[in-house]
Amino acid sequence: MKAVMVLRGRPLVLDKTLKVWGIDLGTTNSTVTEIRFSSNWDVGAAPDMTVLELDQPTQEGVFTSPLVPSVLAVLPSGGHWVGEGAKRLRARPQEAGLIPERTLFFETKNEMGLKKSYYRAAEPYDRPSKIAGHILQALCERAKEASGGPADRVVVTVPASFQLSQRMDTLSAARMAGLDLGPYDLLDEPTAALLAFIETAGAGELFTAGGLNRVLVFDFGGGTCDVSIVEVTLSAREKRLEAAMRAASRYHRLGGGDLDGAIVHDVLLPALIEENGIDPRELSWAEKKRGLEPQLLGTAEALKIGLCREIDRLKKFGKYPKGGIGIEAHQPPVTCWLGGRALSLSKPILTAPEWEQILQPFLDTDNLYARETEYRLTQSVFSPLQDALDRANLKAGEIDVVLLVGGSTLIPEVSEAMGAFFSKAKVVGFDDPLEVQLAVSKGAALHAFCLEVLGHPVIQPVLADTVALLTGKGDPLTLIQAGSSVPYPPDGGFARIDRLSVPASGEHEMRMEVVALPSRQVLLNEVWHMDGAAKRGEHITLEYRFGANGELECGAYVTERPQQNFHRSAENPLVTVVNPHPTRLRIESLEEEIRQRGGPSPKNAGKLLQLAKLYADLGQYEKAIDFLRVTLRLINRPDAELLNLMGLYYADLKDIERSEKALLAADEASSNWGGPLFNLGVQKWKRGDYTGAVEALQGSLRKEPASAPAQTLLSLCQDALGKEAEAAATRRAARDNFGPPRQMDDWKLGWFETWAHASSDAEGLKAVENERTRRNSKGTPTSEQVLRPEVRPSIEKMR
Repeated sequence: MKAVMVLRGRPLVLDKTLKVWGIDLGTTNSTVTEIRFSSNWDVGAAPDMTVLELDQPTQEGVFTSPLVPSVLAVLPSGGHWVGEGAKRLRARPQEAGLIPERTLFFETKNEMGLKKSYYRAAEPYDRPSKIAGHILQALCERAKEASGGPADRVVVTVPASFQLSQRMDTLSAARMAGLDLGPYDLLDEPTAALLAFIETAGAGELFTAGGLNRVLVFDFGGGTCDVSIVEVTLSAREKRLEAAMRAASRYHRLGGGDLDGAIVHDVLLPALIEENGIDPRELSWAEKKRGLEPQLLGTAEALKIGLCREIDRLKKFGKYPKGGIGIEAHQPPVTCWLGGRALSLSKPILTAPEWEQILQPFLDTDNLYARETEYRLTQSVFSPLQDALDRANLKAGEIDVVLLVGGSTLIPEVSEAMGAFFSKAKVVGFDDPLEVQLAVSKGAALHAFCLEVLGHPVIQPVLADTVALLTGKGDPLTLIQAGSSVPYPPDGGFARIDRLSVPASGEHEMRMEVVALPSRQVLLNEVWHMDGAAKRGEHITLEYRFGANGELECGAYVTERPQQNFHRSAENPLVTVVNPHPTRLRIESLEEEIRQRGGPSPKNAGKLLQLAKLYADLGQYEKAIDFLRVTLRLINRPDAELLNLMGLYYADLKDIERSEKALLAADEASSNWGGPLFNLGVQKWKRGDYTGAVEALQGSLRKEPASAPAQTLLSLCQDALGKEAEAAATRRAARDNFGPPRQMDDWKLGWFETWAHASSDAEGLKAVENERTRRNSKGTPTSEQVLRPEVRPSIEKMR
């Protein structure tokens, strides 16, 4: 070994033969690396490290490779396949009757720790953690076969940004696979990659001796984009290496799989649709996302890899043309099945200009926000990069070494973008494409090896943020300083503070809120309900600790009455999803409710309607329409509200024909609601079809004669047709039907403003302005009703 064995500068004495495994449980591929060393091992020599070649069943026979695709297929004959055979079946699901999230599972790692279940699947496969458990079990069984027996210690890797719930799901999967993982046996993937690179390149070649080296590990794999910053010191005399984690990016569900999805939906699907003479509007969201996408992902990935290799080759020889004109990758013909219909794509092609267009938003250094459609996520890789830098309070120019790891860093444009962004740093990586994919399991094996012989991790994890308790009116009281080693306290016990007191007499409740500084991200926010009233000024003792796996435990009690106590474990760790959209959180909650109730059914029609509206709020109209279709099929009757929404969403997709068809069907389904024909009138008015709009609005008014908005729009259409007298009469009738502004909702108030403009009614416009001012000045009531503990005036020492 070039680095690991001098980390602590002490000789190692071994009294037994040991074997350890490092497992990279990846989103796309998983690997296992083994290290063997015995009692007569020479501490100056490298122990035996081997990446295990694992057998994987396929329809064509046993396939052996160190890379095991993280794909599981449940077979009709019983049992399941994990690996290459399952991946091949994903491209030909009709051969085994496979259905995604029922008998076919892939990229489930990104769903770990979420409230997600696969309601259509059998019980052994109904949760992401169970799929991970089956994959880990298959890896261990095949590793035993390749190695001749089990390992003495196993380390499994996770993204550094994984939340506590995701780490707990990984531990659950490990237990299912028969693995008993200790506190340090879950290793962050960037840390593992750094260990592997140090072992390959040597610490002396990578770091400056006698000084502090700031290393940023950029791990861009198949399903996650993980960034960590490690501070490394290398002593000038003994060449001893000391390293500590300083920051990790928050969780970003972003990876090479998102690029594959972009190729599918931007290039392959349009080509498939054109070649087979299909009207794109004929295909529903479910047919494209759940039916065709899985069958095309393998082709998309192969095109991406082939094109990137060609681009890389040409750039190294200085032969890459500007804009990539004329450079393209090809794959063999593909046949996709949709129901019983075979769809052929005879010439799958990806051109360099198409590829550069797909890459552009993923490499944008300015727009770092996530853009999500119903088909894929698009987000710049510089979002997690900047997040990690901010959390470490560093700028790009202060980074000394950048390590590129993960299969997606082999994309030439990605490595070039990293070099440009970190222009002052030494940017390094693994030259061999296979080594890039094996590095994490190798680092995990090295970590397991050092845990066995040293008893502690090579790179000591530390807290990147200060952990504080909010007191009084929100003043923070520091509990753990940023930079402290984890676990805290080191002995695994509890730290204690005796400086708190009850805030007010007669209180039965107290808010216990722990945050990360300086961002004030909430780690724990609970109300302490007391059995009896506490007295103002009574002393409170606070106990807390931060575990090696990232869990925060916090307890408190009235010092003189210990039976009045509080104890919670934090559900939110220091790394979490960036800016979770409240609409997205509501969608996840509703979808899980439906899954728990056995999936879509007539009794869930109301929740399906809510989901359709929420997806429409996110601009995902095709998915919203799909939910409306399912709901209509389940209730098995026309429903005016559902059909009206379908008409509106088709209009948003610029599908005028289907929009009008749905709105007319909605009108037929309702005897006394003029809304659908009013919406049809709005659409015709926007397109300049004033005669058609008048006809629709008159039909709406026959059902709702007192609809002032419909009368207002009708008057505008009459004006456009030169019928000024009719328009004036219609506006007079509308004014009587509007009523007082204070009784109008926001939608109706908007139409009243339109009426006032059309009528040149200054008094009406002033009334609209006054009403909006009144509504905006009402404010939002605060929910901060429960008081926080106070810090006692006297300064006492923390014990």
